[in-house]
Amino acid sequence: MRSLRTFACALLFFVIPMHAQAPNVRWFEASSGNFRLFTDTSEVKAQRLLADLELRLVAFQSALGPVPKRQFPIEVFLFKHTEDFVSSAPSGSGVDMYSNAFFVTGPDRMFVVAQDKSPEDIANDIGHTLGHVFLNRAVMWHPFWLEEGAGELFRKAGRGPDGKRVPPEDRNEVADLLRIVPSATYKDSDPAGPFRIQSYRLLRLVLEENAAALRAYVNALKTEAGSDAKLAIKEDAMTERLNQYTETRFPMGTGTPEIQVREVPADRMSIHRGDLLVASRQTLAAGNWYEGNSDEARAARAVLGKIVGGTESIPILERVARDFPDRGLVQFHFGNIASSDGAVVELQVQALRRAVQLLPLMGRAHAELARVLTITGRAEEALPSLDRAVSLEPEFADRFYLLRAESLLALRRYDESSRIAKFAGTLPHADRVSAAQFDQGVALVDKKIQEIRDSAERVQVDELRSSIQQEAARREPPKPPPPPPSATRVGLIDYKYEATTAIEILKPAFPDYPEALVKSGKSGSISLQVNIGVDGHVTSAGITDTQFPEMNAATIAAAKDWIFKPVIRNGQPAGVVIKLTFQYSIQ
Repeated sequence: MRSLRTFACALLFFVIPMHAQAPNVRWFEASSGNFRLFTDTSEVKAQRLLADLELRLVAFQSALGPVPKRQFPIEVFLFKHTEDFVSSAPSGSGVDMYSNAFFVTGPDRMFVVAQDKSPEDIANDIGHTLGHVFLNRAVMWHPFWLEEGAGELFRKAGRGPDGKRVPPEDRNEVADLLRIVPSATYKDSDPAGPFRIQSYRLLRLVLEENAAALRAYVNALKTEAGSDAKLAIKEDAMTERLNQYTETRFPMGTGTPEIQVREVPADRMSIHRGDLLVASRQTLAAGNWYEGNSDEARAARAVLGKIVGGTESIPILERVARDFPDRGLVQFHFGNIASSDGAVVELQVQALRRAVQLLPLMGRAHAELARVLTITGRAEEALPSLDRAVSLEPEFADRFYLLRAESLLALRRYDESSRIAKFAGTLPHADRVSAAQFDQGVALVDKKIQEIRDSAERVQVDELRSSIQQEAARREPPKPPPPPPSATRVGLIDYKYEATTAIEILKPAFPDYPEALVKSGKSGSISLQVNIGVDGHVTSAGITDTQFPEMNAATIAAAKDWIFKPVIRNGQPAGVVIKLTFQYSIQ
């Protein structure tokens, strides 16, 4: 069967002509409150699909509360031809001609891509993911059971009840359901298992029997203290009710969504097709859709160049940002380029000030403005922008709080910076790779704070020594003035690691860098092979290369104190070997 599907998909590209690029194709754009749809089918089908999605959201909000508007509606592509649908999917995504729809997230927008199928079939493929998207938009914390229940709530709206039975041996107590977190092997695309089924039914049960408690719980998840939020139900009694629960139809929302439809010119549609391919990480193909001399094509090419990278991306995007001051996304993308050039950073401040005016609901624009304000010494001004960012886009709260820690660090509010950085590390992250990156970010903030404090202590010691010497000089006969003191030198320790599998650092440790070695100017790198046991603790560490033998013993001792999150391989804890390099430098 698999080979037959592969052959059928190949025919789409080599036998069937590319209808979407034919000059007689008519494209329609349909807009509603939360979605923007493009289709080459018909106006009727566009309206039907958008109405279905909007009414599902009405039902979702009736259960879990309002979902704040986003700066950009979720863009929906409803393709008439299967080859257009399949060719828009990310490579290796598993999407084929038998799929109904898929979901992708781009650098600034989200996309639903669907074939010319019924709204029910389309929702069956992407409804669960949309439930996650809308929940994450509404709350800062999203417990696993609520994520799964909310996803199914959106997907199943208007459908008949699922009578699937959960065997007694697969059932979870309600107390466990509320506390379970995803396993290392969990994939949201997997078929619904007992946990998802029970989570959805628990959500329905609480909604039917104690809606006030559910609403209070959801409101608590919107706050910084939401990690400790408790659902006010009697868990034991609810377990018995859940085991007896018979699923009923969850009704669609009511009303008539306001939908506007218009025809889209071919040149504008080409830009939208390119934007979709950028989201699918098909940057080369996206560039083919951005051809032309229009302002839209020029702006799109500049943003694409920044996403792809390259030495010319900054000056090109800078020029386009100057030429198109009224294009918010151009200003945003120019503003979030990492640069150490002071002149460029000051231009980014100006661009991002325009971006937050043009894109008032985009929290990421406010956060990037805060970042460049901190870099340019205006950290106090950055803090309100970060507060605004969190309120607008709580789904990115982890990044916003880490940026807040950097601003507090620049303001010398060290204890508060450390606390906020650790808080950012505990917030939900997009995926496990992001979680590992945040662990490193938190460790880096703590490292900077420690280095600053160590430097300050050395300055205090030097000032005390100078004061004592001055008092001694006052009491004793004058002596020839001593030579001017040498500049204070600071020893810095950094690290990097190489591993063949993703790892998460729970506790890094660093050796003392003796002041005598710092003053003598001795520095260099030391590389070690570190063996990590199944419990995440280091079992052994040995030097493989050293440029700084005086620090060999201390470096090995520090490496043995590192703690990592246990690695799960094939469902079992596994040991890992990594290369860990400490870099000693003097500033």
